[in-house]
This record gives sequence, structure tokens and C-alpha cells, in this order.
Amino acid sequence: MARGYADPLAAVTSLRKQFGQLDPNLISQALSQAQLQLRLESRWGQSASHLLLTDGGISQATRPEVAKFRASLISNQFGPNAHVLDMTCGLGFDSRAFAEAGLRVSAIEIDPEVAAMATHNLAACGLKVEVADATSFQIPPDVDVIFVDPARRNPKAPKNAQGQTKRIFNPQLWSPSWDVIAEISSHLPVFAKVAPGVDKEFIGTWDATWISCDGDLVECLITSSGSGQRSALILDSVKKQSRTIPGSGQTRTEPLGKYLVIPDAALIRASALTQIADEISGGLVNEHIAWLTSSNDLAVSEFSELEPALGMVLEIEKQIKYSDKVLVESVKGIPAAGITIMTRGMQLDVEAIRKSLIKVKSPGNSELVVAIYRDEAGPQALICRRYLSAAKS
Repeated sequence: MARGYADPLAAVTSLRKQFGQLDPNLISQALSQAQLQLRLESRWGQSASHLLLTDGGISQATRPEVAKFRASLISNQFGPNAHVLDMTCGLGFDSRAFAEAGLRVSAIEIDPEVAAMATHNLAACGLKVEVADATSFQIPPDVDVIFVDPARRNPKAPKNAQGQTKRIFNPQLWSPSWDVIAEISSHLPVFAKVAPGVDKEFIGTWDATWISCDGDLVECLITSSGSGQRSALILDSVKKQSRTIPGSGQTRTEPLGKYLVIPDAALIRASALTQIADEISGGLVNEHIAWLTSSNDLAVSEFSELEPALGMVLEIEKQIKYSDKVLVESVKGIPAAGITIMTRGMQLDVEAIRKSLIKVKSPGNSELVVAIYRDEAGPQALICRRYLSAAKS
């Protein structure tokens, strides 16, 4: 009932008229839940009408496809009947994925109200969330693996315009802290979900997989195996496809060719670009810039048709030494439906550049992409179009 209104104020007024016998606070809470459900549905693309939610819980919620991947990983590594302890259950999204994969699940949550919501959300799985603090919880002896998604925002800090509090970048200030997580890993395997921007030096010998879902870099999964492997996982939730690319360290450079390839952000974070360079028969445009180039038509065409997509392919129309004046002159009169500005290795006012180019372009049917970066010869700008292979054109 509370979901059928576009205007929150009108919704409150109407619902109070219809259900005057109810506590007004209850009506406000129902409306708040409806708004949170719609917000989560817009992110996930699936119904959340049966879930109880919080604003903070949505901010840290794992996407269903990512949670399923993690559950499958644990099942394959520890067996389909492994016992997983979710030490930071939150609203229960990861625990649900574990249970749906057939794993045995125990779950704890430090906040009693959130724990009650999670128990409701996990009712279909037959799980009851225990109210407990991960820093002092006595781990059952039959647990095979720990999952932890430490809180990385300060709940007491002021909220920004998006209703979120300030991020905590120091792992020792996470909840539970990194010291607690590391101590647990000394006697049990640990799978930890952390922000994708995590300091690579901090990860150390833990394995790390940067995960991209539908083109968005969403998280980094680190596991306490001790081998120090790095990889990128690319997920397509619509086509139900995935691909893992191993990290490779140093990637060769190549002179600028006909094409520019912008890799998925997960590949960049995982330093997993050597395989991409091999697939396009190319290399990096610069050893410090994570863009690739190639002149191999066949290799680029085949790369552009891969699913899930590993990056965006651009066809370079012109290269110039970058300055605002030269770029405006170079774009003047070029037909374009719109203009996108991409930068690497330079701090620029992207929106100001875009507006200056919009004024001088001619009307057109396809988008123009301007890629600006710095190399040994100074700032460079590439005027490009999005590449369409014969199969997609």
C-alpha cells in the first residue's frame, strides 16, 4: 500500500486518512520501508518488497550476483555442506546466498534492530540471526570458514547529501578491525569483503579479487590463503556470464595504434592487463597509463564481441598535443550527438572541457569521445568514436 505514491508527503496524508486508527509513527515507518525497497530494487533490478531494510544496510549491501559467486566459491573450495559463519550479517543478503547454495550458515549481527530485520529477511532460509559482537564472539568449533564484511563508515559522523556518513579508510578502525580479522585468520580461513579502493600494500599475502558487475567496480574480495594472488572477476547479471582474469604485474607498452581500449576498472585494480594486451595484439599506451592500444583489426573486432565485455573499444580519429585551445579548434565542426571526456594521469575540469566542445561541434548521430592523458612528450588528446564491430553494427 505504501509503495503506490510518488510524493512522500501526499503518501503520509493519504495513509493517515485511510488508517487513522494506526499509530502515525507506524505509517511513517511503513512509508520509509517502501522507499528503501524501491531504492534497492532500482539497484538490483529485482523485487525487494518482502525485505526489511535500513539506509546504511542498502549502502553496504552485496549485489545478488556477487553474493552468489562468493557462495559458489566457498562451496567449491570447502564442500557443499561447509559451515559458514557470517560475522557481520547486516540485513542478511550474503547469508541468504550462502543458504541458497546449500551451505550451513550461522550469522551474527551487533545491532539488535538490524539483527531482527535480518531474521525476518532470512525466514525463508530458516535462519535466526544472533545478536553478538564479532570482536568477542566465541566461534563454534565446527565452523569451516568465516565471512566478514567490516563496517567502513562511521555511524556517528555527519551525513552527506546522499545520506551517507564518512568512509573509514584505516583498516584498524573498521568494525571489526583488521587486527581482529587477522587474528581469526590465524586459525580459520577468512573471506573478507572490502572496498575496491583498498590499499594493495595492506592486502599483503592475502589473495584479492576485484569484482566488476555490469560495468561497475563494486568490491574487492580478499581471502586468507597466503598465496598473494591477484585477479579480476567480470560479471554480467543480465546474460548471467562471468570471466576471471589473473593479475600479471608488468604489461608491455606499444606505440599508439588505430584503436584505444579502456579496460574494465576491475582489470586495472588487479593489474590484470597483460592478457588483455595479448587478446588485442597490443599493449599499454604508456607504462603509467592503464589504457591499451592496438592496430590489429581482427583481434580488436574479436575482443569487442567478448561477453562479458572486458572494456570499451574506441577508434582513434585524430591525435593532438593537448591544450584547451587546440582541442576546441580540432573538434570545431565535427558531427557528434554528444561528447564524453576521459582522462588519465591529469587533473582537469572535465565538465568545463565538455561544455566548451559542445558549443563548437556540429549535429551528428554518434558520440565523440575525447581521451586525454600525459606521456613523455606531454599532454595528449585522442579524438575517438566508439568502435562497432561488423557483428554489432
